[in-house]
Amino acid sequence: MRMRTAVFILCATASLGAIVQCGGSSSPTGSPTPATAVAPTPTPTPTPTPGSGLPAGMVCDPTPPPLYGMKIGPHGGTPDRTVLDSKPLVVNVNGYCERIGESGRFCETRLEGDPQRVACDYMAVGKALDTGRWGPTWYYNNQLCDAANLGNCANHGSDQFLAVAKAQGRFEACAAPTVPVDPDGSRCGECNFNASGDCK
Repeated sequence: MRMRTAVFILCATASLGAIVQCGGSSSPTGSPTPATAVAPTPTPTPTPTPGSGLPAGMVCDPTPPPLYGMKIGPHGGTPDRTVLDSKPLVVNVNGYCERIGESGRFCETRLEGDPQRVACDYMAVGKALDTGRWGPTWYYNNQLCDAANLGNCANHGSDQFLAVAKAQGRFEACAAPTVPVDPDGSRCGECNFNASGDCK
């Protein structure tokens, strides 16, 4: 009986020693193993969506090349009160004009009736300096339309690409200074409005 007790105590002691040597702790309040720090996953850089910066839901893809100029013409009315229309023309870079169904050295941003035309015109022209609306800044004889010039020229009530000519003289529609312009192009287009209601 004493022999069995001695063997039992010897085995128990040996087992306890093995536990301590294998990383166990003889103290119930041993220090915990520090957690390994996990490096944060880098956030991928988003790919810009064609037409970023446009009003929600509007897309222009492919985006227009640099501006070649602004075309202005009468849109209807009388010599005393005529609506002038403007539209951007862009240079034909990398077959852009052919891709949208046109050709030549320069073209419009899209054909009439294309659902992306308005968005592409917005991108090509930017926002007017005076109204903050998408479209060109209008001038009459080198002065901004509206304000002191309201008797001669007015911005259209709902479309910045239009202006109301109320007198003869030189009208200009100018793209924003932030949009790229071709070295051979111009930021502004002009209309020398005359008594017959035409632009010369």
